[in-house]
Amino acid sequence: MKKFFTLIALTLLSSGAFAQGKWNYLVVNGDMEGEQDPMWSSFWCHDYRQGLEFNAESGQQYSESGQFQGFAEIIEDPVIAGNHCARVIARSEAEADEAGNKTEANGGLASWDCQFFIYGTDTIPEGMELVMTLKVRADKDGQFETQAHWTPGDYNYWQCFGNVSVTTEWKEVEVSTKVTSNMAHGEGGGKRMQSVAFNLSTNTEGNVFYFDDVELKWRTPKAPEDFKTWFNMLRHGTESMDKIGNYTNFTGRDAKDGTDRPCRVVADPVDGQPALTVASVGWEGERQVVDSIGNPKFDDEGNPVMESFFTKDDGTEKTSIDDWEAQFFVTVPHKFVPGSKYRLVMWYRSDVDGSVDTQLHTMPGNYIHYEAIGTLSTTPEWQKLEIEEPMRDQGDGCQTIAFNCNKDKNQPNNFYFRFEEFSFNSAEVSDDEATLATENVMLPVPEPAKTEGAVGTIDFTNCLSTLETEAFEVLVENMTVRSGEESFDKVDATAGFYIADNGWLSQDETPIAFEVGDVSDDNPMMEITTYNTGDSFVGKSIPVKFRYSYGDSNLKWFYLFNVTLVPEETYTGISEVKTPAQNNVMYDLMGRRIQKAVKGMYIMNGKKYFAK
Repeated sequence: MKKFFTLIALTLLSSGAFAQGKWNYLVVNGDMEGEQDPMWSSFWCHDYRQGLEFNAESGQQYSESGQFQGFAEIIEDPVIAGNHCARVIARSEAEADEAGNKTEANGGLASWDCQFFIYGTDTIPEGMELVMTLKVRADKDGQFETQAHWTPGDYNYWQCFGNVSVTTEWKEVEVSTKVTSNMAHGEGGGKRMQSVAFNLSTNTEGNVFYFDDVELKWRTPKAPEDFKTWFNMLRHGTESMDKIGNYTNFTGRDAKDGTDRPCRVVADPVDGQPALTVASVGWEGERQVVDSIGNPKFDDEGNPVMESFFTKDDGTEKTSIDDWEAQFFVTVPHKFVPGSKYRLVMWYRSDVDGSVDTQLHTMPGNYIHYEAIGTLSTTPEWQKLEIEEPMRDQGDGCQTIAFNCNKDKNQPNNFYFRFEEFSFNSAEVSDDEATLATENVMLPVPEPAKTEGAVGTIDFTNCLSTLETEAFEVLVENMTVRSGEESFDKVDATAGFYIADNGWLSQDETPIAFEVGDVSDDNPMMEITTYNTGDSFVGKSIPVKFRYSYGDSNLKWFYLFNVTLVPEETYTGISEVKTPAQNNVMYDLMGRRIQKAVKGMYIMNGKKYFAK
């Protein structure tokens, strides 16, 4: 017998403590279907397509370099017959060489040599919550950068949604950000934001990009609380020697061999407790400088010219040591927002007296600003640092604090760190930023003519491991279901939900309802029975998100299942190749699965992974 309930959460959502504005939609004809040029007014490009003629009426034109500027090219999808999408062609470095107009002084292409633009129907105010969703693929695996512009090509700021990875298969992208002053008004002020620019020339071999189902929207964000409730992004701090690789996201650079690697965790020589450590290097000695043929050098007064040096592990010698020769990084999933308060509580010491400078980086090694939290003077005794202050303007878009551990060149030193928290206001941390990992699963739905439901299961083994709990029943009680724009708390493990044919949750019984069966800690599998109560679902697939939370009070970490509801016969045919928890799958620090890594920090099999 089917068992459903009325979605009590509908009323809870509207009676929350903070009101949010309605979404303002900025894209016309995001699915790329239609025939008239004005339908493409939301999509512009600067690319190097061939064989098109100038069209004065539509505003399309070529620059002197041969670059096309105007409405994006809308074509029939080469992969999906009958579907239309935007195609943008990024030229290769060889093609730019042949044309004689490379755009970078160093002889390489600028990433903005080819651009695609989402040109909004209205301006986007500062401080707003901005969300972009789209489908994207390319002829080659790669990525593109996102920037804030006024009109297409009128640059405001280098940072918008960060970088987006692309594969040769269509994939759905959903990213969000808070509109900063630099994004809304430009770095010098006096401007407005109305466009998002994609810098597509990130591959010297060139590429062809395809975009579809584009949506850009903004609204007034949820009002922040009064900074009494914090979300600690350092989920484990330095609790034990075996947890440092699980989303705490530290890395260390050992200057001796110049290799990036996860930061070492050792038993501290002072108290025997776990500590993060990074080694600096010092001069091994002095020697007389020789010329190109091996003759010793002397200055004008006849004194020998001396130089300091040290030897690396590979046997090579270095005669210079930068302050950042040895670095230690703390990276969190939350992007820093200027003016937003943060709280940092940490302990530090060193074998001998020393000092450490701190910098702002986007990701480890990607420098932005020379000062983060000032300079730390270290001693052999543990010292505590506790900061609660607004983020400086230069931190916009950063996620990392870098510690430069090689200020003292006279002797090697070992620095030790422990962290209690790196916290942000819980109202400013998005669900995406609190999501540790994601997983793709499918569930079946029968046709309306079938009276009984279709049954599918979800394996929670990886979810429980990632959230570090064995309390399966408690976990399921904290499920939320997301579809479209809304989230609803699950208040009953055996309750049912309805999903409308547009993918939104609904109180109506059309076209899909589902219920969750009994769960037990003895078997971490959740059985879901689905029912199709209408005709509009037949032959379709509907994406839904199940998000599970676990943690203390309301400060919860999440695990996300990207569920696709498919016809029962489709599910039956592919069920044996469903992919619950997958090994050797990489996620970025937001918990989003990626297909190809660029330089930066990732998570794979619950461990840190640094791609160069």
